[in-house]
Amino acid sequence: MHVHPMVHRVNIPYHLLMSHPENSERNRRESIGLAFFWLVVLAYGFFVPSILSWNTESHLYPAFAAVDHGTMRIDAYEKGLGDKSYWQGHYYTDKAPGLSFLAIPVYAAMRVAFPKVKASGFHLYKHIKNYYYIPDSVKFLRYAITYLLVSLPSAALAVLLWLFLIRLTGNVGWSLAVAAIYALGTIAYVYSIWFFSHQLCAVLLFASFLLLFYRVRGQPPSRGVLLGAAGAGLLAGYSVISEYPTIIIAGLLGLYLLVVARRKLMTAAAFIIGMLPAAALNIGYNLASFGKPLANGYNYVHSLAYHTHVHPVFLGLGSPASYGIQAPSLNTLYQITLGAYRGLFLINPVLLLFIPGLYFMWKRRDLRAEWWLCLLVVLLYFLLDASRPPDTNGWSGGSSVASRHLTPMVPFMIVPIIFGLRSQTYRVALAVLGAMSIALMFMTVSSTYLFPYTDHNPIVNEVFPSFFGGQIEQNWVFLWSANYGLDGFATLLPFFAVALILIGWMVRLLAAGPKRSATARPAVPSEVS
Repeated sequence: MHVHPMVHRVNIPYHLLMSHPENSERNRRESIGLAFFWLVVLAYGFFVPSILSWNTESHLYPAFAAVDHGTMRIDAYEKGLGDKSYWQGHYYTDKAPGLSFLAIPVYAAMRVAFPKVKASGFHLYKHIKNYYYIPDSVKFLRYAITYLLVSLPSAALAVLLWLFLIRLTGNVGWSLAVAAIYALGTIAYVYSIWFFSHQLCAVLLFASFLLLFYRVRGQPPSRGVLLGAAGAGLLAGYSVISEYPTIIIAGLLGLYLLVVARRKLMTAAAFIIGMLPAAALNIGYNLASFGKPLANGYNYVHSLAYHTHVHPVFLGLGSPASYGIQAPSLNTLYQITLGAYRGLFLINPVLLLFIPGLYFMWKRRDLRAEWWLCLLVVLLYFLLDASRPPDTNGWSGGSSVASRHLTPMVPFMIVPIIFGLRSQTYRVALAVLGAMSIALMFMTVSSTYLFPYTDHNPIVNEVFPSFFGGQIEQNWVFLWSANYGLDGFATLLPFFAVALILIGWMVRLLAAGPKRSATARPAVPSEVS
């Protein structure tokens, strides 16, 4: 007689399954990540920028024009706008078009959802001659588009950075602290609440790096590796058409790929192929707008504030000198690093730890490729910014907190900082400088926003008087309580209450986890063969 084998099914109670140490730790980290994400979203979304910004509006107006007028020309919006180009009888943005392209479907969806809400250009005050403002409807449209396209991706980047630092060090708590310092204690905070392209590029470029690190670095040849390289190329390519100077970081990512990939030529080809859609999109825009594949809005700037005169030499592309690029000077390097006017290390002192962080990171022989990438990104980007002209669109960034041009490199400055935790002195310095940086950035965002081009000591002349004088910028509590006359510091109390709840939740979750030394050193995902 034939006997069928019996298969015994074992039912494991759900509470026992989830109590397994690995599942418990995963759930704990997911909860920490969720709380951290919402803390950053709260910080980025609480304030509502109300002043006009040429840079922001110049990015938005092509999207408004595309949806409401069927063209990327901004003729209907150019009045009062300083950041614009003029060619053959029409006005265009003078910016790279990547961010504007992303705004088109978002604004189109808003027009469908709210048919009565329609964007417009600057309005003139009736009783103040030649002074413009943006109407409330446009202010809230701008906020919503910024929230979706810049703020939320930036908050996601903060969480991805935290997970990446855990992968490098194995330390959940200190990795969270460093990621929080990046999100709330560097210029990433400011440029995550304005519709500028710089922070979006930081997101795209670091996400591109993460794809290369996790999916390509030392991995055996496979379809997944090629897809990872192509995805990294897509992200890097879109960064380039959103902020042209980021081609330097994109190029460095390509070199990094050649170092860490096993099948180098095939993987590099996939990376380049991934960049092609963005390149095609930009070339199509240039041809439609300016008649040449490499001509762009910077060739035809139409503003008394800028003094560049571009002479095209190749398919509409000008020489570096015609865009104002010159040899960097020691004075300019000082101004964008330590100077009172636009010094990055002055407003974000925690970034000074990048230098000793490089020393500690060098000891990790398994991370030499990443060490060189971080060093070259930061060094070359500082030199690039110092090579800009001294006008309002030069190294100062115009109306800017530090030099806004440096924003895309900041995540790469953060990575080495995590490696100094073996030193107790270093940990104290990180805590102190991190707290100072977060305080300075919160005071800036809550009371000042962008520093005027003409103020050469904005921290002393703008930030401190505004914040300690109770001149708090528009936020959601102020807007919702307008009928009750609530303003100043009182409008910040609900923000701090929610923030403290989220921080307390994270601290509780961290305390419940396994103890791990700050000096822990796990292996990277895979070594280079």
